[in-house]
Amino acid sequence: MNRIRPHRTRPGQRAGSALLVLLFLAMGILSLAAPASASGGWSLHIREAACTDGERVLLGEIADPVGNVPAGTWKKLSIVPLWKGPQLEGRQQAIPRQQLDKFLKYYVPELADACALPVRLVVQKGGKVYGRRALEQLVVDYLTPRAAALGGEPDIKDIRIPSFVFLDSPHDKLEIAGREAVAPGRVSLLVHAKGIDGQISRRIAVSAFVNLWKAVPCAAQPLNRLEAVTPDKITFMRKNLAYMGEFWDGKGGPYRMTRSIGTGQPLELAYMNSMPMVTKGEHVNLVYQGSRITLAVKAEAMDDADQGETVQVRNLQSRKVILATVVDSNTVRVR
Repeated sequence: MNRIRPHRTRPGQRAGSALLVLLFLAMGILSLAAPASASGGWSLHIREAACTDGERVLLGEIADPVGNVPAGTWKKLSIVPLWKGPQLEGRQQAIPRQQLDKFLKYYVPELADACALPVRLVVQKGGKVYGRRALEQLVVDYLTPRAAALGGEPDIKDIRIPSFVFLDSPHDKLEIAGREAVAPGRVSLLVHAKGIDGQISRRIAVSAFVNLWKAVPCAAQPLNRLEAVTPDKITFMRKNLAYMGEFWDGKGGPYRMTRSIGTGQPLELAYMNSMPMVTKGEHVNLVYQGSRITLAVKAEAMDDADQGETVQVRNLQSRKVILATVVDSNTVRVR
């Protein structure tokens, strides 16, 4: 019986066949990608920082599709191998835009023109990376409920954070350490990088500006220095507390102004003080309390004074100035 022997190929033929297979696969992927990119209008956004696990960097590790990319197309493209990444765990590789452009034109020429490139791409072997959006969301999620607890409508702006943060392990996480109370205005925070054992491996300083909009008491008309603050002179208006000092909550009093303010200006506590029981220029009853007789005449207060304090008053009949003790808002007494 004649035995059918398997056909043997030479080493050069095997290498050529393998090369043809790879070539056909690459052509298949690129032929699938090029029409989709042209007709679908989608593109790729190359990240500023990425982590890789294999010997070579994969397209899906450094890029995010933008637009309507068919799921099957991106699934195939995301596993396309590119250049050799860092070989040791934790090591990083920085690639400037010009070099990155050359790499993409070499490994994925049909896609290179559809890629939006950063100024620089940093690739780390293993670990985990937090990009700018993730860091911003971490800050917003921390500050928003705490600012809302102050009353009003919070709005977090001008977040100052690193462009990205690398962590040593994919199981590590970032947490904000609340070192100080949240208040309107610029807030500084400290972010901790923690491992699964709870140990802090890194500390990152960040900050954000907290706008807090709230209805507060304002002047309904111009108010002059030493003028009494009465209900008819007050209106409530929506203001940003980030640009205000400590504001009056509309309670307590009576108060008077320590400086002049215009219509619509918030009534800050720094602009007010308690109304004294007796004010300068006010007419009061000057009572003389003797052992057998009590006399009362009209007098003019020469200064401000509260209950129990002494104040100079001028007797409106004799024009004499004497010291008296404040009894109430209408009465001073001399013994």
